[in-house]
Amino acid sequence: MKFSLLKKTRHLIEGAFVGMAFVLFRYILPFKVCVAFLGWLSRTVGSRLRLSNRARSNLKKCFPNISETEIQRIIAEMWDNFGRLMGEYVKAHAFWNGKTLHNIEIVGIENLKRFQEDGQPGIIFTAHLGNWQMITLAAQSIGFDLAQMYRPPNNPWVDALMLKCQKFTVKNVITKGNGGPKEFLSLIKRGDHALLLVDQKMGEGIPVPFLGRDAMTATGIAKMYLNQHCPLLPARSERLHGSHFRVTFYPPIEFEAKGDRRQDMYGLLLHINTILSEWVKERPGQWLWLHRRWNDT
Repeated sequence: MKFSLLKKTRHLIEGAFVGMAFVLFRYILPFKVCVAFLGWLSRTVGSRLRLSNRARSNLKKCFPNISETEIQRIIAEMWDNFGRLMGEYVKAHAFWNGKTLHNIEIVGIENLKRFQEDGQPGIIFTAHLGNWQMITLAAQSIGFDLAQMYRPPNNPWVDALMLKCQKFTVKNVITKGNGGPKEFLSLIKRGDHALLLVDQKMGEGIPVPFLGRDAMTATGIAKMYLNQHCPLLPARSERLHGSHFRVTFYPPIEFEAKGDRRQDMYGLLLHINTILSEWVKERPGQWLWLHRRWNDT
């Protein structure tokens, strides 16, 4: 009983703090001030946190010949990107106001349009690079609404605010939980489209190389491709400078199944992880190295 009361009190205090921050950044501070301040704060504080040791360890294991100077540069850029992303998260209207797209350059729009109009369900897959929500805004600019999975925080007050922010950029939000995967599968079966981030560590799945090291990789996306014949479209968000982005929609991946279920699953996931790995290598400072992506982290 005492523990429950303390937990509720802590959640209430956290929720009040996050709520005040939300009002400040969403409604009071100008866009450029909000984003620049959060980038500076995240870069200044984050680089000094013990959490950055995990990023440092991941970088050393993925890039054995990397210098300490380069590690520090990547970690500082990662935190700066993360802070700016938080500001952009609550200021999504600065990029898409329902009529006009701002500060987002789109490459491969023809691939997205064909994907939208092919009469099949589909999954756009990406990673936690740049600001991945720019992908959903770019899709909205051609009248293409994507569903997206959302992992709620433990604090219900914070969850309510985060969900509000999520709905600034995504019309159909599917909450991860006991019913989330089933709802997602139902969405695909009825012919809809979704955005899926596939670069985080999973408690289940199969080990597949990612950045040269085996990482537990969820099999859901491969099952939907192999079972539902669901096209998979790679999409990448890159921060070019400040809050200017390039979103690239690539052609749907082509993978020929051989009939061996286990090998097909592994081969498809390896293909996806290889694509993501190349993106991370090109812009390492824009990926969240804080994840426990590998078992030996």
